[in-house]
Formats: sequence, C-alpha cells, structure tokens
Amino acid sequence: MKTKTNHIFIIILIALADQITKYLILIHIPLHTQKTIIKGFFNITHIRNDGAVWGLLSHTGNGLIPKIITILSLVSFIIIIYFFFKTPKKCKLELISLSFIMGGAIGNIMDRIFRGYVIDFLDFYIKRWHWANFNIADSFISIGVVLLIISIWRNKCYQS
Repeated sequence: MKTKTNHIFIIILIALADQITKYLILIHIPLHTQKTIIKGFFNITHIRNDGAVWGLLSHTGNGLIPKIITILSLVSFIIIIYFFFKTPKKCKLELISLSFIMGGAIGNIMDRIFRGYVIDFLDFYIKRWHWANFNIADSFISIGVVLLIISIWRNKCYQS
C-alpha cells in the first residue's frame, strides 16, 4: 500500500476547515438566527440538521433516525477509505475526489457523534426559493462526488 500523504493532508485540512467554521457559527450566531451577507442571495443561518442530506428526515422526533444515519455514515466512510487506499497513485482525479468526500465526511461524522446533529449555516436563495442549508463539509462532499462521476465517466485511470 503506497502512502498518499498529500491526499491525507487535504482530508485533514477539509475536516479542520469544516469544524473551525462550525465552531465560529456556534459562538457568533445563535441558533435559528440569520445574518445577511448578500441581500437577496446569501445568508449565514445557524441551524441543526439531525436528519440526512438536505435535511431529509430531520425533526421527525424519532431518536433512532439520527443514530441510523450516523451508522450509515460510518459504514459509507469505511467503504470510501477502502476505495481510497485501493486506488493507484496515478489516478489523481479519483484520489482528489475521494479525499474531498472523506474530508467532508469526517467533518459531518464528528458533528453526528459529538453533537447528535450536523451544524448547517450556508443559506443560498433567490427571492423565496432557498437551497437547503449546508456547510463546508457538504460542499466538499458534493464537489468530490461530481469529480468522481467525471472520473468514472471518462474512464481513463483504470484502462490498461
């Protein structure tokens, strides 16, 4: 197994950036409070997401759902770790995409384990249409998934 130090550094940086921004939100913006950054487009809005992606299954009142989501997140993370270490160093796009996904996953899993919910605060909107609130970890997971789809679509890394 070849070391992938640069990618591990990226993973750590993403997880740290995510946790630092969430900490800043916790200490500076009260829960359910919003601060307008770009009027009509972007707010910082402190919310708690005890559900899945985009707040699905959030606030159901069923205490089992956050636990199930945490377990599924951990299982998914273990699978991603497997693919990360199995991916050859020459597969740069695949490794960066997996690094982004892992860094984001660590940030959100830490929230789920230590808080029981994920802190979301990025709130983009146009008029009355709001995108679901998200955080730095979600951003990197999303970018990583898009890059992974591109890498699978172009199918260059694993061809002989």
